Amino acid sequence: MTDLFEAEATTTTSLDLRRLQRQKRRAARRKWTAIIVAVALVLVAVAVSVASNFVSALGGDGESDAVSDYDGAGQGVVQVVIEQGDTGADMAQTLYEAGVVASPQSFTQEFNSRPDEALSITAGYYFMQKEMKAEFAMDALLDPSNRDELKITIPEGKGVDVYFQSIANLTGHTAEEVAAIAEDTDALGLPAEAEGNLEGWLFPSTYTFNPDVEPAEMLSTMVAETIKKLDKYDVPVEDRERILTVASLVEKEAKKDEDRPMIAGVIYNRLDIDMKLQFDSTVKYIAPSEGVWTSEEDRAIDSPYNTYMYTGLPPTPIAAPGEASIEAAVNPAEHDYTYFVTVNLETGETAYATTLDEHLKNVEILNKWVAENQSSDDEE
Repeated sequence: MTDLFEAEATTTTSLDLRRLQRQKRRAARRKWTAIIVAVALVLVAVAVSVASNFVSALGGDGESDAVSDYDGAGQGVVQVVIEQGDTGADMAQTLYEAGVVASPQSFTQEFNSRPDEALSITAGYYFMQKEMKAEFAMDALLDPSNRDELKITIPEGKGVDVYFQSIANLTGHTAEEVAAIAEDTDALGLPAEAEGNLEGWLFPSTYTFNPDVEPAEMLSTMVAETIKKLDKYDVPVEDRERILTVASLVEKEAKKDEDRPMIAGVIYNRLDIDMKLQFDSTVKYIAPSEGVWTSEEDRAIDSPYNTYMYTGLPPTPIAAPGEASIEAAVNPAEHDYTYFVTVNLETGETAYATTLDEHLKNVEILNKWVAENQSSDDEE
C-alpha cells in the first residue's frame, strides 16, 4: 500500500515540473516575440520617415510634399544674377541662396506652373526683395523695371568721340581710357575692310548692358550691330566701307527721311561724272565749327576730307549712319539731280536741281528764308 502511494506522488510531481517548464518556455517566446515586433515597428517607422523625406525632396504630391513659402511681397533689396541658360531649378537655387524665396521647391513649382511666362525670363541682374512669396518672385523676374542694367543711347550722325565720352560716363572710365581700349580693333571684331578705323562702324542705337560691362564689350556690340545691318541689306564685304561712307554723308546732309534716298542719288550722280561733292559736312569733320556752313578758310584746308578740294568720297565715314541712311546708300533714288539744298532750315524742306542755274535759284530761296528769320529774331 505504501509503495502504491509513493509511486503516485512521484508521478504527480514530475507532471507539475514539466508543466512549469512549458509555461516558462511560452513566456520566453512571448517575450522575444514582443521584442521582435517592437524592433520591427521601429524599423518601419524609420523607413517611412526616410521615404517621406525623399519624396518631399523630389517635390512629390501629398501632405508630406508641402513646401516652405513666404506669404508676403518681401522686404529689403538684394541683387540676384540669372545666368544665360539657367533652368527653372537653377533660378530657384539662386533665389533661395539669396534669401528671396523660402525654398527652391516653392519657386520651381511656380515656375513650372507658368511655362509660357517662364520663357520670357532673360539673363541679367535683377533687384529683388528678401522673403518673397514664390509667386511674387516670379512676377519680379518678369518685370523689366526690376532689371539692374546700364542703358546708353547714341543718336545718328555722331562721331567716335561722342561714343567714347558716353561710354566713359556710363562705366566710370575716362574718355581717354575708352579711346585707348578702342585702339585694339581686332579685339572689337572690326572687319579688315575698315582698316582699323572705327568711324562709322559704331551703330547708333539704344543699348542695355549688365552693370559690370566693360568698354570693350560695349564697343564690340556696336560694331556687331553695324555688321548685322549691312548684312540685312546684302552689302558685299568689299563694299561695306564705301556704303558706310556714303551713308554717313546722307546722315549728315539729310533733314528728313524722304530726302535720304534722294541725296544718296545726288552723291552717286556726282561720283559717276567725277564731279566734286562739295559738302560742308566733310569739311566740318576736319574743322568743326558752329552753324550750317563753312568759311572760305575752312574750305581751303588741304585734306582728303575736303570735298571742295578733292573729287570722290572722303577716305572714311564722317559719322555713324543710322539704318535709314544705310538703306538709302544701298538703294538710292534714281534721278538726274546733281544739286540739292535745304531751303527751310526749320522744316528741313530740300530742293533739287539738275543744272547750276536751277540750283542757284534754290539757294536764293534759302537766303530769303535766312534773311526773314534773321530779321524776326532781331525784332524779338
